[in-house]
Amino acid sequence: MLVDTGFGTLPILDMVRELTNLPVFLVNTHTDRDHTGGNKDFNPVYMHPAEMDHYKNALPDGCQMEHVHPLWEGEILDLGHWKFEVILTPGHTPGSIMLLEREKRMLISGDSIQNGDIYMFGAGRNMPAYQSSLKKMIALSDTFDSVWPSHGDFPLKADIIPGILQGTQELMAGKLTEEEPPRPMPCKRYVCDVAGFLYRFE
Repeated sequence: MLVDTGFGTLPILDMVRELTNLPVFLVNTHTDRDHTGGNKDFNPVYMHPAEMDHYKNALPDGCQMEHVHPLWEGEILDLGHWKFEVILTPGHTPGSIMLLEREKRMLISGDSIQNGDIYMFGAGRNMPAYQSSLKKMIALSDTFDSVWPSHGDFPLKADIIPGILQGTQELMAGKLTEEEPPRPMPCKRYVCDVAGFLYRFE
């Protein structure tokens, strides 16, 4: 199992083949372009169905929708010595997922749990849904110790999640300082104790 493929600027397939000659399937935590840019080299590709329209409408070069298959909440990706449970966590995108390995007590979190800047502006972002997903993961936090995000530092500890939730609450209450984003974007940057948010008040 390969999780996400970046922007497609690196030879991901060659890098994978340095690790294994076994058949490889791809799981996308969500379909922002920095997670799907190298998808063309992999088949099959799995994602939550709530991501498929966005993926189809901005199909990365060389990718084919016939390679895409649905991945539903509660499914178990059984790799033998690894068994990953699919957890649906909308908010960052409608079909963002995380992968929970209960026996090894680890979580692959995509973009939704990290200590970097979390994109929460533009089409598909939904702050109330994101807060609900964070609460959902707090309720599950006794099942994992380490969090492996797509950005920022890793691994993180599960106890970062309440801080991110508190940060969203402070953001929506107007308690975080508005900053300019790191590059020109139609949003502002807001930093809490454990992460940043790129957000635009409508």
